[in-house]
Amino acid sequence: MIEKLLHRPAEVQNALGIKHSKFWELVKSGSFETRKIGRATLVTNESLKAFVASLPKSDAA
Repeated sequence: MIEKLLHRPAEVQNALGIKHSKFWELVKSGSFETRKIGRATLVTNESLKAFVASLPKSDAA
């Protein structure tokens, strides 16, 4: 199976449990690497994985 390379904003928002405004805040801050295809803004799979890996780990057991 081919791994998805690019994700639409709604997919990223759903995957991370964030709202539209927070997504665009993260894009503007450079937290995600984006690409454009026509008018569509897409987030690279690598930058999404890197963002999740950069989040602090929870101390909860």
